[in-house]
Amino acid sequence: MRLKGKTALVVGCATGIGRAVAEAFIEEGAIVCLADRGQQEVLSGILKSAPEGSFCLHCDVRSESDVKTAIERAIGGLGRLDILVNNAGVGTSMIPFQTQTWEEWDRVMETNLRSVAYAMHHALPHMLDRQYGRIINTASQLAHKPAPWYAAYCASKAAIVAMSVSVAHEVAEHGVTVNCVCPGPTDTPAWRASDPKWNDWKIAQLPIKRIGTPREIAGAYVYLASDEAGYMVGQSLSPNGGDVAW
Repeated sequence: MRLKGKTALVVGCATGIGRAVAEAFIEEGAIVCLADRGQQEVLSGILKSAPEGSFCLHCDVRSESDVKTAIERAIGGLGRLDILVNNAGVGTSMIPFQTQTWEEWDRVMETNLRSVAYAMHHALPHMLDRQYGRIINTASQLAHKPAPWYAAYCASKAAIVAMSVSVAHEVAEHGVTVNCVCPGPTDTPAWRASDPKWNDWKIAQLPIKRIGTPREIAGAYVYLASDEAGYMVGQSLSPNGGDVAW
């Protein structure tokens, strides 16, 4: 029960890694607010085993007003916000860079990058006022080892890492930590929707020769959310089967 009594907002948690993180937080005793876009029935199902006081809400992370409202409702409903997980994101199909449209580029950046900036921007005043907070942003191993045909996605995830480190250095002395998790290939709906040829190519590069499970990734979030991780500042934890070794 490493998170017993802690409060957490998990953004982007209806499926995949986000859902595994929400479930792990609940098992560790956290009182949670779960936010996703139009997935209230799914989120309500996750909450069946959650501590009293947990709830869910709708949030379109591409809208700053939605994100701001989600932060405010989480703080109001939970009484305070100890932990913020920014996990919402989208991928792309295999696209040669020279044929990449700027509409697609903007969609990826708005969802993957700007949403994280929105959430940190609106959560930090509360955390700094309390002199305590844990912010965990989902990046990707592709932030450290970019792959061909996914330039927009790689760029968005690398930017999350850089932004997280910058903000971490601003706020660490005030009791707030900011860190990233950079998952490798994981058995999620997004992975299963990817091009099978690319998936096979990626698995062949992994020393472990298999993809991870969402549950295997979620442990990194539990650690970063816990008091045990108080000395982790601007770090990237990389559960990725050995593809990136730092």
